[in-house]
Amino acid sequence: MVTGTALLLALGVILPFVFHVFPLGGRIFLPMHLPTFVAGLVLGPVAGLIVGAGSPVLSMLLLGRPPIIYMVPMLFELATYGVVAGLLRPRIAAFLARRRRSSADRIGSSMAPVMISLVVAMIAGRIVWIAVVVWLAPFLGITARTVVMALGALGAGWIGMAIQIVLIPAIVRAIERARNP
Repeated sequence: MVTGTALLLALGVILPFVFHVFPLGGRIFLPMHLPTFVAGLVLGPVAGLIVGAGSPVLSMLLLGRPPIIYMVPMLFELATYGVVAGLLRPRIAAFLARRRRSSADRIGSSMAPVMISLVVAMIAGRIVWIAVVVWLAPFLGITARTVVMALGALGAGWIGMAIQIVLIPAIVRAIERARNP
């Protein structure tokens, strides 16, 4: 678990660096989110918290990105993603296991806990991001216009969220197949 967490934390710093080579690449594709969700879904809420909170902080300290004004809300947003995904997945899997009646149901919905946890975590993280931006704005001297611009940045992220909904379950499935052949 420690090695996986460290690897995903490193990816949380490296992937955004690669994507920021392209204008707006990071804000559209949300590359820092991928390792955070994978950490929470595969390794659990503690790893999700470490990768989610650590990625933006390490990235800012090592690479100067994201700027502090974005880093603080991202820290809370990504930490929420990792924790919520990590907490929900086993609970949803247990709930669905109790509801299943046949092996066909089991095979058909093996990724259902991943998908449900992912979507709920995405919503929770975005709510936390908005709350932190609105809450911190007066303390950081952020104007209402800046808050509106920051909230507008959420719109660009829908492309990345759609990509995550497709990629993350496939990544989780591949990791789990490799761990349990």
